[in-house]
Amino acid sequence: MEQFEKEEETKKTSKFQWFLFVVFIPLLFTISVVLLILTFSGINVFEQGKKYASQLPFVSQWIEGTEANEKKKLQEQIVELKATIVEKEKQLTKANDALKEKEGEIDALKQEIARLKAEKEQAQEPTTPPTEQTNTSRVDVVKMYETMSPKKAAEIIPQMSDREAVDLLSQLKTDKVAAILEKMDATNAAKYTSLLAKKANN
Repeated sequence: MEQFEKEEETKKTSKFQWFLFVVFIPLLFTISVVLLILTFSGINVFEQGKKYASQLPFVSQWIEGTEANEKKKLQEQIVELKATIVEKEKQLTKANDALKEKEGEIDALKQEIARLKAEKEQAQEPTTPPTEQTNTSRVDVVKMYETMSPKKAAEIIPQMSDREAVDLLSQLKTDKVAAILEKMDATNAAKYTSLLAKKANN
């Protein structure tokens, strides 16, 4: 009995070896050689295999499923890219709005600078008034200094002669004179206060 079992195992082993050496290995070798020949001939074996496999019932379903997955991934990537583009466009719009706002601020500052420059030029014009003025021109000068800022007036008046400065200050309102003297340095303020007091006593 034991000898019979050994013979059976020997037969099975020999059949497997025969299949391995006579069928499987030569078939594998043949397939490898054919693949190499087709590849060197410029035929894409895998593409052709996919083409023919797609015509088989079960294999075609698997291939179509794979293509559907690839299409789905591509569509998802397209959606993500579109969302990124929309976000970048929003950021660009915000940047443009901020730029316009800054340009508006710059224009406003330019206008303010032009106004201050014109005001300065206007304030510097009467620094050398004519020696002889009519009563009308004196009134105009007084009105101009009444509307001028105390700081500007305090800068201009010390450039006049003492007589012209005292004559002008004596015609201005008291609160305007006080505001101008506050903006002068201590030396000039003291000088014009003294001169105004002398003029008032005469």
